[in-house]
Amino acid sequence: MTNTLKRKKMATNAVLDEVVMAEISQSLLPTTPAMEVVDRIKLKLMSRIKEGAGHQAFVFANQGTWKTICEGVQVKLLHKSTEGKSLLIKMAANSRLPYHEHLNDEESFVVDGEVWLDGILCFAGDYHYATAGGSHHDIHTKTGCTLLVRA
Repeated sequence: MTNTLKRKKMATNAVLDEVVMAEISQSLLPTTPAMEVVDRIKLKLMSRIKEGAGHQAFVFANQGTWKTICEGVQVKLLHKSTEGKSLLIKMAANSRLPYHEHLNDEESFVVDGEVWLDGILCFAGDYHYATAGGSHHDIHTKTGCTLLVRA
């Protein structure tokens, strides 16, 4: 068989494959995969992204571990590197964070709820910046809140 005939046959097969695939796909019924399958797919995709580019990281809402640091206060680490860390802090209604000093600069963003930061009432969407060497004397919430913190 000549090269020209081989190319024509390959082109015909490619078109037939597209036609066959279109027919098959149109005959399939839509399905929703089980959550375990969805989670496995997400994990596999995320590991490929992490292995490949190395420029992105994802932590989905159902991933990560919440750790209780004091009564009514939980922390979930999102990212940690030599430059710092990002974490979520969930504070239940009527909870407080203990006094702490800042070894590094710290940024806080109120994701939801409301929180008192050293006498200032902050709401969802509010931002707070504290410099290294400073401290927080009083962080508490009456209603509960979630904070995104970068230190």
